[in-house]
Amino acid sequence: MKSEYVNQTQLALPPTVLRAARPDDEQLLADLLGGLSPTTSFHRFMAGVASPGPELIRGLLQTDPDRGAVLALRPHPGGTRAVGHASWVVTPRGAADLAVVVADAEQGRGVGSALFAAAAERAAAAGATSVHLDVHPENRRVAAALRRRLGGSAVSWRHGLLSVEGSLADVVGRLATRLAAPAA
Repeated sequence: MKSEYVNQTQLALPPTVLRAARPDDEQLLADLLGGLSPTTSFHRFMAGVASPGPELIRGLLQTDPDRGAVLALRPHPGGTRAVGHASWVVTPRGAADLAVVVADAEQGRGVGSALFAAAAERAAAAGATSVHLDVHPENRRVAAALRRRLGGSAVSWRHGLLSVEGSLADVVGRLATRLAAPAA
């Protein structure tokens, strides 16, 4: 998997690198999830996750032929920190179930869109042809983006959640933002 850099030209931030998550990333992911605000944690997990346990962390890093994860990493004094995480699972019917979370301070800078696109690309490589997304209606930023970019007919209400189901290529093409070219 090649490294990808998120376009963050509006801010003088170190580059954010996307890469496949590995089992030894447990502490990076635990720090990311442990630092989320209660609202962001609820939007991602639809439940409060104040202190993520080792089973949750290992599950979110699990990789096999029909599932995987991507981390958005940024250098900081003393090492590297995770600023976002995306995971994907391909169902037996070929639907990709995608999930993304971005650190509160990094939201609105393209990290989530880049993670979404990377996870969708990997799900497609694993055989996914369609996508399924569930978004809590209180997640107004994501709900607005879905409605704006996909149109009202692609987003429906199901069990109190906003749901998107459709062709993976169509949804990704309409939701993803462009990434800057990878650095050499």
